[in-house]
Amino acid sequence: MIWRLLFMLLFFPLAMQAQKTIKWNGLQLNAIDKKGRKQGDWLFFDKKGNALMQCQFQNDKVVGPRVFFNEGDTVLVRLTPTDSLEHFIYYYKGEKISGAFVQNDDRFRIELDHIPADFGSAELAELKRWYAVKIEPVYMFATQNLIDYFSAAYYKANAIPNWNHTFVVTINASGKVTHVECPSRDELWTENLENEVFGMFYNMGRWQPFFDTWETRDIKITMSLGADLQTITSR
Repeated sequence: MIWRLLFMLLFFPLAMQAQKTIKWNGLQLNAIDKKGRKQGDWLFFDKKGNALMQCQFQNDKVVGPRVFFNEGDTVLVRLTPTDSLEHFIYYYKGEKISGAFVQNDDRFRIELDHIPADFGSAELAELKRWYAVKIEPVYMFATQNLIDYFSAAYYKANAIPNWNHTFVVTINASGKVTHVECPSRDELWTENLENEVFGMFYNMGRWQPFFDTWETRDIKITMSLGADLQTITSR
């Protein structure tokens, strides 16, 4: 067990393991401290690298508002909830609307300080969509390509056969791979191969953690990986 852990630690450069921030547009963001806790200013992205949400963390907890973006423009600012009430500012066609999301037991409603003339059921549904939005894991916050990572890892590998396998990968609330499973194994699978392949996952760069409502959560994703370097990730 100890030699397997040492293999994983030595498989890739220490710089990747020690990575504490993400560089974006000249800024150092999305910091984690020595205990793996999220600190300071964070940006969350879609798979194309477009900013989706900005917030601040203090010891893993969100402090202050969350700001959501749509094609580069601020669309929703959600303030820290108190009890069952969460105030927000919604930008509709450049118009500022103040309101509150109210959750009482199993009943949910939206209160607005005013309703624009053309704000109907479709527009209300869009606001509800923003309320329920979840931000999915993205490798290296979309600053690096996942296939490029595996291409470099394959180049250094000693025993990557010409197969395709599906892996179940657990990404924790700070964006680190903490567990890898391979549900189906064939006659080509060996302990040495497992050490090498699993080491690729455990030593990869940080992931954008799954964000749900007011916190990041552990999540499992499936990944199909083969010698053709075609990787697919999904919930």
